[in-house]
Parts: sequence; structure tokens; C-alpha cells
Amino acid sequence: MPSVTARSPKEVVKIAYKDYYLAGEYADNRYRWTIETFLPSCKGKRILEVGCGSGGLLNLLQATNGVVGVDASEDGIAACASRNIEAHCMDPSSEPLPFPDQEFDLVICLETMEHLMSPYYALTEMRRVLKAGGKLICSVPNPVWGHLMLYPGLFEYKFFRRFLEQCDFQILRVEPWEWAPRATILPPFLRKFDLFQSRYFAGPLRRFIALAWRTFGRFPFFCYWLWTFEAVKVESSDQPLLTRQSLQTAPKA
Repeated sequence: MPSVTARSPKEVVKIAYKDYYLAGEYADNRYRWTIETFLPSCKGKRILEVGCGSGGLLNLLQATNGVVGVDASEDGIAACASRNIEAHCMDPSSEPLPFPDQEFDLVICLETMEHLMSPYYALTEMRRVLKAGGKLICSVPNPVWGHLMLYPGLFEYKFFRRFLEQCDFQILRVEPWEWAPRATILPPFLRKFDLFQSRYFAGPLRRFIALAWRTFGRFPFFCYWLWTFEAVKVESSDQPLLTRQSLQTAPKA
């Protein structure tokens, strides 16, 4: 058997996520929250979910929309098929999405970007298949609670915002999902004391800080377990970011 370093990125992904969903998937309340928060009256839309898992979210949307998914997990795709959901088994960070340009009104990508070997490539593909003015609903976990990241810095809140904007998405709003562990809002030297980590101290402090930030019109990103971005595709340039970078940095005569 070839070593891990000898495998192609596509092979590594296929092995790593082969049985990813065998133990189950998110509860429906997570999916219903996403729909109620961002898509309360979504009807007649063409929707793509990148990282569709077992199809739980698409299953809730397909009665009134045209839905399709992609995922690297074979068992996830099999579960989608059992729900009569069209889904493709592929690695969206190394393979082009099998759809024409401007095919979808909406692209959804929930807690998937942080698993991808090439988030930039995947995002450019999501952008390509989105219609002009189409929306992206994308969530990423707060790395402060210990989620292992392939590219840790990218998924810090301010840098991920900038990443979306660099790739020509305008962020409309950001909504949180559940609190981060209480202790993560404390300075490291206080986390070793049980009293400060308790729900009697850290819990009220976390709520107070979140309220204070919102009072001043700021999003208290560090207080929450994950963040969901609602963004719209904009046309700030005729050229992709990589092309602009190449033109800017090419040697000049």
C-alpha cells in the first residue's frame, strides 16, 4: 500500500472521509435554524449544498426548491440517494463542480470550508456556479474551542471575513450558533481556576460581553461556537483574484 505522502490529494480525501457520516449527522434543529434564519420563504430556487453530508438540509428544502449536493463521503451520497436527492461524490477543493456557470440561485456550505485542502479553489467554484447577485450561506467554526484546522489563521473571524470579500462576496450579515465553551472567553491564566470557569462567573460574564459588543454595533464572534455568513456575489472585477494577483506581481520590464 502506498504511503500517505505518495497519495494524491483526491485519494487522501477519499480515504479520510470514507465513513464520515456512518455515526449520523446534525440534528434537524441545526438545519431548521439555518432555514428559519436565512431562508424563511425560500421557494422556487435552484440550490447547491457543498458538503451536503447525508442530505438533511436539502431534504427540508427540496419540497419547494430544486436541490443538488456534493460531498466527499460515499456513505453521505448513498444516504442522499435514499432521500431522492441528487448528489455527487467528489472533493470540491480539487475537482471542478460538475455544473455550468451561473447555475444556482443559492450555494450553501456549512462547516465544510475548514476541511478543504484548497478553500480558495472551492470558493471560486462556488462563485462560478452562482448567478449574478446569488447568495452564499457559509458557516465556519470558531477555532478558539480547539477545532483542528488545516489553515488555522484563515478561519479566525476577521481573516475569514476578508477571505470572502477578497473573493468578491459582499457580506450581508453574520449570525452565531450556540455559545462557545465558557472558559474560552477568559484569559489563559484564569482558566485553571474552577471558580472562574463556572457557570456562575464565566457564564454571566460571557452574556454581558456579548450584550456590550452588540450594544456598540459589533459582532461578539469570540463568544460563539460557530459563525454563519450570508453573502452575495458581486462583480467588483472582470478578473478572478488569482489573475489580478498574477498581473500585479509579474516581473516588469
